Amino acid sequence: MQPLAASDARIPNAFGSLPVELFLNILDQLVGTRDGQLPVAYEPSHPTTKALRALTLVSKTAYLCASRYLYANCLYLNDVTRHYYFRRTLGLDLGHHPLALEYSQAGRNEELFNEADIPRHVVSLFISPIRGDSCGMMPRVRLPQVIDLCLTVGSTLKRLAIDFNPVYVPASEQVLMKPYCLSRNIFLHMPNLEELVCSYDTSDYFRYPPPNLKRLAITANDMGPLHLDFYFMVSSLETLFILRPKTLKAKHIDEFFNRYNGRHIDIVLVDVNSSHRTPQFTRDWKQDDRVTIWEADVPKSFYGDDDDLILCDEWIWTHGVKGDLWDQDKRRMRSWSEIERLLAEPAL
Repeated sequence: MQPLAASDARIPNAFGSLPVELFLNILDQLVGTRDGQLPVAYEPSHPTTKALRALTLVSKTAYLCASRYLYANCLYLNDVTRHYYFRRTLGLDLGHHPLALEYSQAGRNEELFNEADIPRHVVSLFISPIRGDSCGMMPRVRLPQVIDLCLTVGSTLKRLAIDFNPVYVPASEQVLMKPYCLSRNIFLHMPNLEELVCSYDTSDYFRYPPPNLKRLAITANDMGPLHLDFYFMVSSLETLFILRPKTLKAKHIDEFFNRYNGRHIDIVLVDVNSSHRTPQFTRDWKQDDRVTIWEADVPKSFYGDDDDLILCDEWIWTHGVKGDLWDQDKRRMRSWSEIERLLAEPAL
């Protein structure tokens, strides 16, 4: 997140005579990393999350500072319970739900929450509402509950990792909700979003990507029109990570070039090393190409008994949420004429 300005009149001095700049510098160091690559969100068990949570309980003045860092860096909603807790914190209705507050039960401290101006600091979010053993009999998260949460915090988001696989979307509800409509398309309400990591089914629900997106990673491995439209609808996109289509052909590479209308994009095809190959008759690269095709290798176990697709899917999610996906090692795909030259060279 961007460091809080010490001159902000709303930032209190949490430690009496000590300058507020000192406290803010400590918090900046706490959420920072050595290489400067911040995760989309620190998980609840991470020491940074625990320290920020503890600081919010020190005093009212410490809460006003520490809670802003907590909500900016630690919104890690990896199960249905955390997803519903966050909805409840935002004041969204849970209806008849096990986690709904009982009548007259104390909720959030409105005065303190509003004074901390929490919604303005929600800039990064990870959502993957899985229902596991730890969640017991908790109802699954449904699509409308993802939509209203994202519409509530979407205007300030800059980074988002969202997995729709665990979300319960019966066909009848999808028809009723019409999520592809402009008013319900969550991404159109995220004007500041620059980084998106999402599951392959995202474009099934939302046809339009964020308007100012720069980096996109999606666990899709086909060249269907819905996916292609989603990839290339905005000209601001600079980096695209996708799973390498199993039937990748030269015409698909040409499709990338024909559809992209921005200044330049790096398209990174993700797969295990043995599956990477240049499609026959792939075009020659030129110096002024606006599209550059790369290959990224996913490590495979020594025994080689892992499912390649699952490995690649998990690799994108792991590095995407960790925040270092965009800087992973990769190599440029060779054109077909380069392959032919190499084959024609005499063996030494």
